[in-house]
Amino acid sequence: MNIKEENEALRRERAELQDYIRNHLMRKGFDMGKIWEWVEHNRMTVIVPAVALMLWFAAIGCTPETRSPVSGQMVNASELQLDFNTVMASFELAKVDLEHQAEMQGKFKDALLALASGSVADWPGLLQLLVGGGLLGFMGDNLRKNGVIGGLKRNK
Repeated sequence: MNIKEENEALRRERAELQDYIRNHLMRKGFDMGKIWEWVEHNRMTVIVPAVALMLWFAAIGCTPETRSPVSGQMVNASELQLDFNTVMASFELAKVDLEHQAEMQGKFKDALLALASGSVADWPGLLQLLVGGGLLGFMGDNLRKNGVIGGLKRNK
């Protein structure tokens, strides 16, 4: 089939469908001529509510959206608030992590000062040195592990 034949076939199908719909409506008691005559006579009664309905759908159906600075996708107000809360929570976690690191650093400094103030020549000084060295090793190992775990959490 060439294009002209296809177009002619589509026109025939469309005309048949229109005839079928018209005949079906006539059998159900709908006279399209009378309906169209009424619409022509009451133009504004039909047009104004139809335009008002379209404006109402446009006003209600259009949700304001903006581009999210986090994901770059278009989001509405509630999704933007969710992005903001997520970012703020990640900053709060970073702040808690910094405070924990500062606390551990303070404990480390205190342990070093305690070791430096004791004497190694006597038995209590040796015991203090061994326990303090073990404590420093334990704290250093915990700091290293916390850093690795924190790095893994940040990379998720």
